[in-house]
Amino acid sequence: MKDKGTKKGFTLLEVLVSLALLVIIVGLSAYLYARAARLRKLITYQNNVQNTLNSMITEITYGARDTIGFEYAHDIKRDLSTPFYELAFCDITGNETGNETVFYLISPGMNSEVPSSLPTTDTDTTLWQAKRKTSGTPARNSGEWKLIDANKSIELSSGSGFEYYTLSNNGLKKIDNLLSETPVAIRITLNGKTTDPSLKTRPVISTTILIRSKNKLPF
Repeated sequence: MKDKGTKKGFTLLEVLVSLALLVIIVGLSAYLYARAARLRKLITYQNNVQNTLNSMITEITYGARDTIGFEYAHDIKRDLSTPFYELAFCDITGNETGNETVFYLISPGMNSEVPSSLPTTDTDTTLWQAKRKTSGTPARNSGEWKLIDANKSIELSSGSGFEYYTLSNNGLKKIDNLLSETPVAIRITLNGKTTDPSLKTRPVISTTILIRSKNKLPF
C-alpha cells in the first residue's frame, strides 16, 4: 500500500539534464547576442565611414556656408607641387567669398592637427582645408589648415587623391601636367577606414566622384 503523503522529487539525473539544457540555452543566447552586436557594430562602422567620406566630397563639390565649392569655382590653381594630393580653386565672382582661393590637401598629421611636412611616413592621413584671399599656398605649419573630419573618426588610405581632366575630341581626357593643359573636371577618390582600434582590420571603404565646374572653365 502506497503512502499518499510521500512526494516524489527530481532524481539526480533529471537535475543534471536540466542544468545541461540550461547551460546550452544560455550559451547559445549569449553567442547569438554577441554575433548580433558584432554585426550591428560592423554595419555602424560601414555607415559612419561612408557618411564621413560623402560629407568630405560634398563640401569640396558644393562648399559650405562660407566656402565656395568646386562646382561653382572660376578657375583651378595650377601651381601645385604634388597635384595628386592637392587641390586649389578660385572664386572671383564678387559674392561673399569673392577673390577667395580654397585649398584641399590629403596629408598625414591628424593627431597633431597640423599637416605633416614632406617627406613623411606618418599613417594618420586625413583631408585638410585652408582658405585665403591673398596669393600663395598656405605653408603646412601655418595654422591655416583645418580638419574636415573634426571628430577624427576616419583616416584616409592609399589611393586617395585628385585626378584632373581636360576636354579632347573624344570627351574628357586625364591630364597629369597642370601647367600645360587646363583642367575642366576633377575626379576625387577617397579611401577611408575607421580610427576605432577594434575595427582596424576591416576593409577600406572607397568613394569616387567626377565633378565638372559649372562656371567659367572652358568646355
